[in-house]
Amino acid sequence: MLADYQSNMTLKELNYRAGDGIEVSLLWSPESGQLAVVVVDEAIGEEFAMEVEPSEAMEVFHHPFAYAGKRHLEFKRPLIPQAA
Repeated sequence: MLADYQSNMTLKELNYRAGDGIEVSLLWSPESGQLAVVVVDEAIGEEFAMEVEPSEAMEVFHHPFAYAGKRHLEFKRPLIPQAA
């Protein structure tokens, strides 16, 4: 999902937080209006992303693991190629 965002859209980071090796970003595509929350676990080098509705964006941003569990998402190897 996020790979499609990166290859086809310009992404703007609307919000970001980090703690205990976990990074959470709220991303927005001006072209499509799509929002996504991306969670990266630096300790294990994995991440997940989920598309969100505007009405739930901040709630998911603050509680991504609760929403990931509801959506049956799991950490995967990096979805975004690391910057060189």
